Amino acid sequence: MTLVAAATVWLALFPGCAMHTMDIPANFVAVDKSALDGYDVRAVSADGVAVGLRSQSNPKNGSVEFWAEAIQNELTASKGYKLEKEEPLTSASGASGKLLVFSAQQSGAEFTYMLAVFVRGDAILIAEAGGKADAVKPKTDALKVALRSAR
Repeated sequence: MTLVAAATVWLALFPGCAMHTMDIPANFVAVDKSALDGYDVRAVSADGVAVGLRSQSNPKNGSVEFWAEAIQNELTASKGYKLEKEEPLTSASGASGKLLVFSAQQSGAEFTYMLAVFVRGDAILIAEAGGKADAVKPKTDALKVALRSAR
């Protein structure tokens, strides 16, 4: 199971919402719609960095803070991720959110996983990017722009 897929397994417990979208960074290729596997949008770079967007229902109308904390707890307590950074983030459409940046060791390599959480009414938007740390690092600014574009 890939790092990005493992980090979002818990989201499968929630029914999906209407399709949402995000801008894909330059030099990424969109994944065929038949292979989205629960994502609204998914794309990969030639060096294996993945970016994607999931939309899930927010049946209890949880806040951004609630969902960011729930995701952080899940990833750090049971998936072995280390939270490196957390910061407020505003989407390009003006929605307030949180950016969480995690690291993890997998098969002897260091991985970076970036996750932006936005709540839009009854939907939770989870925009994510991840891959080997040395491949993610030069793309960080472009990935943040993509994550912020979730709508």
